[in-house]
Amino acid sequence: MVANERTDISPEDAFGLVGHELRIAILRELGNAEAGRLSFSALRERVGERDSGKFNYHLSKLEGRFVAKTDSGEYALTYPGHRVVDAVQGGAFHQQTGVDREPVSGSCLDCGGDLAFSYKTIAGGRVACLDCKRRYLRHPFDPGGLVDREGDELGRAFDRVARANWAQAGADVCPVCSGHVASWVRSDAPEKAVAVRGHDVTVGYDCQQCSYHANVPPGALLLGHPDVQGFCADNGVDVRARRLWELPFVVDPDAVAVRGEDPWEVAVTVAAGDAERVAVVDGSGTVTAFD
Repeated sequence: MVANERTDISPEDAFGLVGHELRIAILRELGNAEAGRLSFSALRERVGERDSGKFNYHLSKLEGRFVAKTDSGEYALTYPGHRVVDAVQGGAFHQQTGVDREPVSGSCLDCGGDLAFSYKTIAGGRVACLDCKRRYLRHPFDPGGLVDREGDELGRAFDRVARANWAQAGADVCPVCSGHVASWVRSDAPEKAVAVRGHDVTVGYDCQQCSYHANVPPGALLLGHPDVQGFCADNGVDVRARRLWELPFVVDPDAVAVRGEDPWEVAVTVAAGDAERVAVVDGSGTVTAFD
C-alpha cells in the first residue's frame, strides 16, 4: 500500500478535514468494505454521490492522511482513518444513549440487595445496589458496547473494559493514546472521581500525553498478579471469571489498610474460601509482597 507522506498538521486542521457529511460517509463505507478497500467508482456508488467532481474533491481532502490509494488503484483507510471510523461507530461523540437498572450478577456487601448496571453517554457506566444505592464501579464505556447486550451480558462487557483499561494503565501504556502513564498511591482523590467509592486511598493513573486519568482501588492491582490468581483458584475463586464487584479485595474498603504513608505501604487482604493472604502495595502502585 502506498500513502502520500505529509507533514504534521494542527488538530484543528485535522478535524476540519473530516468535518463534512460526505467525507464521513466515505470513511464509513471504506470501514465497512468487505475487503477493506474499494475502487473509485464503487466507493462513489456506495456513498450515493452522483457528481463525480464533487466526490473526487472530498475524497482528495482525505487522501494521504485518512485514506490511502493502494498499488492496485483502490482506496483504503489509513490508521488515522480507522480511528475516525471507530470513534463514529463507538458512538461516544454523537449518541446520547441511556440504560437504566439492567440486572447484573452479585449482591450488595452492605445490604444484600441486587445490583444493576446503568449508563449515560456523558457519565459512562456504573454498577450500584438497587436498594441502598452503594456504587461499586464507575468507568467510561462507549455506547457501542450496549448494542445487542442486556442484563449481565452488559455487566460482563463493562467489567472487561474496566479490567483491560486498568491493566494497560498499570503497565505504563495509556488505554486511550498509548502514552506514558504515571501511577501513585494517593489519599486526596475527590470522591466523585474514584472508580469505587469508600476507599481511604486509591491508585491514581494519569496519562502524560492525553486526558486519560483514573483513581482505582488498591485491590485492582492484584487482578493480574499470578500469585493472587493462583491462591484464589486453589481456594475455589476464579478471579478472571468473577465480576469486579464480586471480588471484595477490589471493592470492599474494609479489605484495605494503610500501614504507612512515608513511604506508602498499603495492605490488601485477599480472602478466598476459608483462607486469607495479604498483599502489600508501595507508593508507586507496585505489589511488593503477597504473604
